[in-house]
Amino acid sequence: MKALGVPEDASERLAEVALAQAFSARPELRGKAPHYAVAVPGLASPSYHGVESATYRVAEGRDAEPSLFLKVSEPCAAALLDPAAAFRAAQKIAALGLAPEPLHFAEREGAILFRCLGPDWRPATLDTLQQPDSMATVIDAFRRIGAGEAFGRPWSVFEAIRHLRALLGEGGDALPPDAWFLFDWAEAIEAALAAAGTDTRPAHADPHASNLLFGPGGALQLVDFDMACDTDPHYQLGAFLNEACPFETPMKAGIEMAEGAFRPEVFNRARAYAAADDLHWALRALAMDRLSPRRGLEFRKFAAWRFLRCRMRVGGPGFEETLRAL
Repeated sequence: MKALGVPEDASERLAEVALAQAFSARPELRGKAPHYAVAVPGLASPSYHGVESATYRVAEGRDAEPSLFLKVSEPCAAALLDPAAAFRAAQKIAALGLAPEPLHFAEREGAILFRCLGPDWRPATLDTLQQPDSMATVIDAFRRIGAGEAFGRPWSVFEAIRHLRALLGEGGDALPPDAWFLFDWAEAIEAALAAAGTDTRPAHADPHASNLLFGPGGALQLVDFDMACDTDPHYQLGAFLNEACPFETPMKAGIEMAEGAFRPEVFNRARAYAAADDLHWALRALAMDRLSPRRGLEFRKFAAWRFLRCRMRVGGPGFEETLRAL
């Protein structure tokens, strides 16, 4: 770990300014000498992890163990991120005991300093998420967040898709040849959900396995609050089950955990939202491929996988009937 004063790139320069602010503002940190090191190198494929932000483990002195975690939003992703909203959501989720405590927000740097969870906490794997106890723990956390105070950031996956389409341009060379087909289905999904009616509740809304950390006794902590928003809770449920369940049978078990009993209409909503979520993240990865200076990240490979999964779902037998049965 290194001391402040010798940043090697733009992200480290932002990190050092944010750390200097935090160690001056927080009484328990004043007079201490922060040292930091990269926490999670960016990886776009197979897991979209650490690509819209840089992350650092932070110690309160040269010989101390890391006790803090700093997340610095990538300036290139400014059109996709709202760090102030993420900080507010992190505060509310942490108050429920479901996230590490956010200690300081450096607005100009787009940086949030958290308490570090420590080595006993590990990101979930798909095997972990498919275990009934783990799946139930995640779904219960979503329920607790959804029962709380609104975050004040309304968000729709369909509005996000339109925003990303505009950002990329209709003639974008990175779009697959059948993009029109996927966009038509996204519009059909949105219309079907609007006709059936939707709810709005606070949600973490980014249930990638890498954002779900399990610790001692199977306890859960959520990280990465960039997507936290007020949205349809069935969107979050669909995105999570799409991440955790490669087949529909375990998805149905997840619906039963969430609803108390299996409800076909909720299962259909989850499947519809899963398709929209795949399209959203495919487009988001293509946007980052265009915006990010980190050319070694495989954004297009991640996008291709999410396009493929969206294509398989909307093109599968019975998907039109799924929309009719919302």
